[in-house]
Amino acid sequence: MLDLCEVQDFYESLEMDNYVALSKKDLELSITLNEVYATHALLEKHSAELNKDENSHLAVILNDLGAAPAQLPRKENRAINLPLYSKWETAIDDLTAALDITQEEIYFMEAKSTFVQIMRSIPSNSVVTKRPLRLERVADAAATSRSDAMMVRKGIRAMELLSQLQELKVIDKSDQFGLLRDEIEQELQHLGSLKDGVLLETKKLEEVFKTIRDHNTYLVGQLETYKSYLHNVRSQSEGTKRKQQKQQVLGPYKFTHQALEKEGVIQKSNVPDNRRANIYFNFTSPLPGTFVISLHYKGRNRGLLELDLKLDDLLEMQKDNQDELDLEYVQFNVPKVLALLNKRFSRKKGW
Repeated sequence: MLDLCEVQDFYESLEMDNYVALSKKDLELSITLNEVYATHALLEKHSAELNKDENSHLAVILNDLGAAPAQLPRKENRAINLPLYSKWETAIDDLTAALDITQEEIYFMEAKSTFVQIMRSIPSNSVVTKRPLRLERVADAAATSRSDAMMVRKGIRAMELLSQLQELKVIDKSDQFGLLRDEIEQELQHLGSLKDGVLLETKKLEEVFKTIRDHNTYLVGQLETYKSYLHNVRSQSEGTKRKQQKQQVLGPYKFTHQALEKEGVIQKSNVPDNRRANIYFNFTSPLPGTFVISLHYKGRNRGLLELDLKLDDLLEMQKDNQDELDLEYVQFNVPKVLALLNKRFSRKKGW
């Protein structure tokens, strides 16, 4: 399972494949006739976007090919090997020599890429990561790894490349393979540690996930609010068509100053700290869509103040990003108030 989940860095592999490809003379592509025709049809379909320059190589080729052939029946479909070349390039017998890419350079680039991959996978507190790097020790540590088969293969390949480069006299053991080592260290400094990169990416993903989750919670709350608002509008509309019925008063629901502050309903308070324990609030709904919030002090029969609210007004405030509801002694958070009213009243009747 670990081998299946181990995915090499795409760009590192691509870079190495490109260097290796340059050393090959005869490049071929195994492809079926229908795949060729389908690719031709796609290029033809999007030719207007792809061939803005009529003299581009692709435009010339498509013009020479003409219309794309129809798909063949399955029985007639065959796999073919297409040699890859460019009609605009001069035939080159030895592409490697023409591009001045020698076998030594290919081995050197492969060794550099292999060691960089190994170093980015080894824990940063490992002894072999100390500078200057001892490449033989790095390769040996990877080759003798007990928990990662892919790392073992890379370590063995790194040892082979060191031997080949020594035989070709590209690097010398007497200076600890200084030429290759210096390039590897420079590349590592540029790329950074794989572990640090993964940790940073994980942190970013966690932040994105939290943002998405918070936004989802907000949207669910908005949905419940608008459902209740719609129910309220319908109730008021139906109320004009039918006989007045005695309305059931919901509440009062009692909340302490501490409880509302903890829930974030109270976002600012002018009540002295030594009196907050004696302050409480009553929430009542005498009619659907109408609420009364009263502030009380323990030991007193009458409330200190009372505020009548309409659901429509609260929704309008939220729409206009007016998040503060002033009750003289405290300031309520409008979205939190709506959430509290929704929780206490919406399931019993249309707010």
